[in-house]
Amino acid sequence: MHDNALNGNTLLLENVPCAIVPARFVRAWRQWLLRPAEVSRPDGVDNSQFLCEHGLLALDPNANSDMDSSVAVVKRTDWEIIQEL
Repeated sequence: MHDNALNGNTLLLENVPCAIVPARFVRAWRQWLLRPAEVSRPDGVDNSQFLCEHGLLALDPNANSDMDSSVAVVKRTDWEIIQEL
């Protein structure tokens, strides 16, 4: 996943299709990559926290106040790989 997924540096992601995922998933994925023999691979990604009761996006990716520490921005290509796994 993109190195800037958790540190809030999204400048390198301008004009690049992106997706949002829970930051806790990114942290768990990185831990698994670093120690696959010791750490279990994370299960599927649950993005339901980003949706309202009607199934619409419940946050504004352009509003800094909505993009808190529970949100990670990843390149769309990385998201597609995660979906396949």
